[in-house]
Amino acid sequence: MNQAYKECNKHFPKSISQEIKDYVTETVLRDSRYIFIRRVARVQYGYCTHCNNRFRTTGDLKHNNSTECPHCRSKCKIKNHGMSRKYLSDHGFVVYYEKSKINPDSAIIAQAFRVYRNYSGDYTKVETKYVAVARYLFESDNPGRATMYEWWGGWKEAQSVHSLWAQSSCSNSRCSIDSIKEAIQGTPFQYSTWDQHEQPQPDYIKFFALYSKYPVVEILTKVGFKYFVSAKLFDQKTYSCINWRAKQFHEVLRLSKQDLNLVLKGMKGLNPMQLRLFQMSRKDSAPPTLQEIKSFFTKSVGDVLNELNVVLKYSSLRKAMNYMGKQIRNCETYRTCSGLLIAWRDYIRDCETLELDLAHDLILYPKNLHEEHQRTMSLVKTKIDEIARMKMIKRAEALQKYAFEDQRFIIRPPGNADEIIKEGKTLNHCVARYADDHARGKTTILFIRLKDKPECPYYTMEIKKNEITQTRGFKNSAMTDEVKRFVQKFKSHKLTEKRKEAVAK
Repeated sequence: MNQAYKECNKHFPKSISQEIKDYVTETVLRDSRYIFIRRVARVQYGYCTHCNNRFRTTGDLKHNNSTECPHCRSKCKIKNHGMSRKYLSDHGFVVYYEKSKINPDSAIIAQAFRVYRNYSGDYTKVETKYVAVARYLFESDNPGRATMYEWWGGWKEAQSVHSLWAQSSCSNSRCSIDSIKEAIQGTPFQYSTWDQHEQPQPDYIKFFALYSKYPVVEILTKVGFKYFVSAKLFDQKTYSCINWRAKQFHEVLRLSKQDLNLVLKGMKGLNPMQLRLFQMSRKDSAPPTLQEIKSFFTKSVGDVLNELNVVLKYSSLRKAMNYMGKQIRNCETYRTCSGLLIAWRDYIRDCETLELDLAHDLILYPKNLHEEHQRTMSLVKTKIDEIARMKMIKRAEALQKYAFEDQRFIIRPPGNADEIIKEGKTLNHCVARYADDHARGKTTILFIRLKDKPECPYYTMEIKKNEITQTRGFKNSAMTDEVKRFVQKFKSHKLTEKRKEAVAK
């Protein structure tokens, strides 16, 4: 047992408390109560597993029906003593909170147990078994922290604090809400607003872990920014709006005190993207108001922040909003803000590829975005095609090492992409799709020609990692015996020798 766990373990009780046992009995395994019946001299007797009383039954109790124990008044399922109980057991999963044993004023603990009762043996001696699977420590000291240990044949610290609720594979899972209320009483956790946040796993482990690290959760919830806490809990987008470690609230929202007051006055209906845009625009010389941002980027616009981030590298938010408004009003192509932004983002990326100066307003804000985007797309394609052509030429030069011939055939590399496309069309196979991979060096395409018809496609060969992967003729036909012999000679002279050279080196 390492020292870190020893220190953590000091916060936990040495044994399972009676409160936990009572909670398991009365709530988690509430339905694990049986009356086993048997007959002695035609008289039926019953035994209650909850109160451990044996009694003479009134009436004739039937196997698998339910009845009330006459002693403890528990509702119990009836089981015949003589029936097989090989698989009769009940299971549960429980999370229970308590105060820390050494820092009850500032720390709380939680324990997760798998619990079960097995009735396959002597049902008069059944006991509830507890298997501890996780221990949690939540500390509110400055700075606060959350720690989790899991049982893996020994207690090991988890890399992150997480709930085991989903992995419990048990329909009978419970967390004692009363235990939370009692544990947090008199500690900073009682102000955490835990009960205002629904949880995907209702054991509140993730919430208290978050609050331990970021006490600002409390003020965010109380002031009306509950969404950001929920988003953090459920791994949803917060657009980096929140500085979780900040102390002053205006710093938490990444705003000046003056701008914070504007946000608090206009926060009704404010969504995270709008808040992020307001934050980002504060550095502009003439930023839009919060109301202008809310009116332009309504909920129906959707999530367009990624596109806007490209635009805002070159434009202020106000200028971007003005330009988008004009384009939507004057250009029939763009009916929505999101569609326009996607096109504008792509246009800007085209300009970057073409090395156009986006510092000039005429380039950044073209009068007709659609027309200019069509033009830049054409220019980019031309540039890319030129780049690909140069790559193909360089590859053709490098692949001359594979040039080979005999009395009847020759092998040579393609000179350009057009030759590969022509090869595919003439031989009616799919080599054209390999043109880009060939240009990039991901594969190697070679042409086999008849020596007396060097420009006429005959067979096409593909090589990868110095191995011939395929050789195909018209309509993917296999090689003739004559071509096979030629390819074997090529392989011996050009590929096998290369491998030998590589091994020698």
